[in-house]
Amino acid sequence: MAKKKISAVEQAKAAAAAKKGGKPKGINKGVVLVILAALVPFSLPTVVLVFFTMLPTLVAWVAEKGPNRYAFLCVGGLNFAGVFPYLFSLWFGVHTLDESFRMVTDPVMLSVAYGCAGIGWGLYGIMPPLVASYLASSSQRRVVNLKAAQAKLVEEWGENVVRKQPS
Repeated sequence: MAKKKISAVEQAKAAAAAKKGGKPKGINKGVVLVILAALVPFSLPTVVLVFFTMLPTLVAWVAEKGPNRYAFLCVGGLNFAGVFPYLFSLWFGVHTLDESFRMVTDPVMLSVAYGCAGIGWGLYGIMPPLVASYLASSSQRRVVNLKAAQAKLVEEWGENVVRKQPS
């Protein structure tokens, strides 16, 4: 029996339809939430510490709208970097609720955690203009190089190189 040939467009449409109607890949969000809820009683000191120290990340996540949430990533990464040493000492030291509350009320610890989040906000505010100015200067340099190359071609080949030919 000969197989019927299917065009590439039909194959793509079939693949898209199968993907749309197929089972979702990965772990269900409900399963993850149930697992996390089950772990909370065993790690309540960690949850308390992370909640109170990662508030700037939560604010960045809630405040930013749109599909690209770069403030959340920038602030969250640096905020977590500031919290992680204290989290590490909680895990491998005295892992109790009292110790967690003592750490949360420590002004030095809060200054480090929130200071790192502030650095994240600073990077988020400074980097887009820096990248834009770099891209603008790079584009301008490329235009200058292309004009120099064009002038060299005109010198070699004459003015006919830059004139449009009728179609």
